[in-house]
Amino acid sequence: MADDRRRASSHVLLGDIGGQMIALDDDVEHHLRRVLRLRDGDDVSVTDGAGSWRMSRVRLSGSTLSLEAVGEIVVEERSDRFTLATAIPKGDRVDWLVQKTVEIGVDRIVFVDAERSAVRWKPDRAVKQLTRLRRIADESTRQSRRVWRTEIDGPVPAAELLGDAVIAEPGGAPVRGDEPLVAIGPEGGWTESELALSPRRVGLGSNILRVETAAVAVATLRVLL
Repeated sequence: MADDRRRASSHVLLGDIGGQMIALDDDVEHHLRRVLRLRDGDDVSVTDGAGSWRMSRVRLSGSTLSLEAVGEIVVEERSDRFTLATAIPKGDRVDWLVQKTVEIGVDRIVFVDAERSAVRWKPDRAVKQLTRLRRIADESTRQSRRVWRTEIDGPVPAAELLGDAVIAEPGGAPVRGDEPLVAIGPEGGWTESELALSPRRVGLGSNILRVETAAVAVATLRVLL
């Protein structure tokens, strides 16, 4: 992570960071002015969520807060993309799963319906859930000072992905760190027919993990180690 982003008073995600005066939407302006109570001259890093970022400075005029660009746009390349496919955990544990795996650095999260899934979203609920989880993902992107937005998709039938995925399953080989797609099953586990679809399995130790715990373990081993 660039030291400038680490030292900034805040890190925000915006659609357009190209102008000298960077346009803020109402939510970002409220967060900087009312929640963080930033002062005139405070530094804020801004990103478009597509790899570009720059430094800016708070300008206060009365009750209006704006951001003035003070640095050139920096573009960070991303050659190694990691997708986490996961069954949907129960209750608000799905929020925690998204929050923590985005902070770790997962590039894409795809929710899947497995044969033993206990949680399945109907289409109308899926739209609402994905909208909410994308907002949580963006909040984690800002908190962790990332410059790439995590994509949140699904749910899709697990069988559509397992042919290209490494499956997390007790007894599997260690995570190597180059897997493009790892799939986490439901708490009831994968069925034999689902296991047969995947070309490789990775193990996460001898204990049986909850869905969200397995997701964080896989993300940590794949992205950070």
